[in-house]
Amino acid sequence: MAADAAAGPAVSAVTSAAAVPADDHDSPWKEALELFFRQAIELLAHALYQVIDWSVAPQFLDKELQALGVPDGPPGHGRLHADKLVRVRHKDGADAWILVHVEVQGGGMGARALSRIAQRMYRYRTRIEHRHEGLNARAGRAPPALFSLAILVASRSGPDRLEYRREFLGQGVYFSFHAVHLSQWLGRWSELESLARTNPFAVVIMAQLQALRYRTGAQRLEPTVSLVRLLYGYGYDREHIQPLLRLIEWMLRLPAQQEPAYLAAVERLEQERKMSYVTIAERLYTQRGVEKGRTEGQADLLLRLIQRRFGAVDAAVEQRIRTAGADDLEAWSLNILDATTLENVFRG
Repeated sequence: MAADAAAGPAVSAVTSAAAVPADDHDSPWKEALELFFRQAIELLAHALYQVIDWSVAPQFLDKELQALGVPDGPPGHGRLHADKLVRVRHKDGADAWILVHVEVQGGGMGARALSRIAQRMYRYRTRIEHRHEGLNARAGRAPPALFSLAILVASRSGPDRLEYRREFLGQGVYFSFHAVHLSQWLGRWSELESLARTNPFAVVIMAQLQALRYRTGAQRLEPTVSLVRLLYGYGYDREHIQPLLRLIEWMLRLPAQQEPAYLAAVERLEQERKMSYVTIAERLYTQRGVEKGRTEGQADLLLRLIQRRFGAVDAAVEQRIRTAGADDLEAWSLNILDATTLENVFRG
């Protein structure tokens, strides 16, 4: 298919002075896969999608995965990947397992990085087989089939199958697995937008790719609002829009100073479309309520301390305390510890 780079974001890196908090690479992908697993497999591994009996709900085997004990990677690098192990039902009636590994990192995927990923996938496969071969043998059944899928977020091109090989003097092991080079969609952005009309996981991919491109805060506001505008226009119901909106905001984290502008932009979209799903807005309103409650509590406590030490206060003093900000209230609360007069409480 012809490239469509003009319709979507450029592939080159973007820099800016306003940094955002460190992105959480692990959690949003895990949540996205749990919420939209069927749609993810349909979009990223269609041959696998066609042989699964989707009338049987997928079962996420988080405890099984943790028990395998595969190391996260070199210390000090943070979690730059997400792993999911899922049990599904094959159309022939047998159970099958799907291992999904999502690699989220910047830069290219060189030979060393691909080799590390292949080794990790091989370790998973051998540990899964070793752990369950005894259990299945005692139960008199064959071990489940295992499909391994690696999603390479930063990779723009490469083979759709990666390999792990260990050989010596004509002996060794060979393992291959399916790989998705997610950043190829940067050159097919219009196609991705079209797919997102019926497949919500395409929205997740767009959010992740924008987060990968816009690593700093000053230029994230516009792409985030644009993606929310697209989401609102797709006609999804509330059950889809709310988690997708949360994932967009999670992957495309904005600096705190940009949240009011984002809120205002999305409120305008809501007014146009008569819908309300904004999670950042909810957080801001909640935060304001908490801050207001905390300030009111500080004022009440300070008034009680003053009245206990100096007696009743007039309306002007009470008004001054109740309209004060948190910083003044904190300073006055410290002053009262050694204040000899009411005036001393308000010094400084």
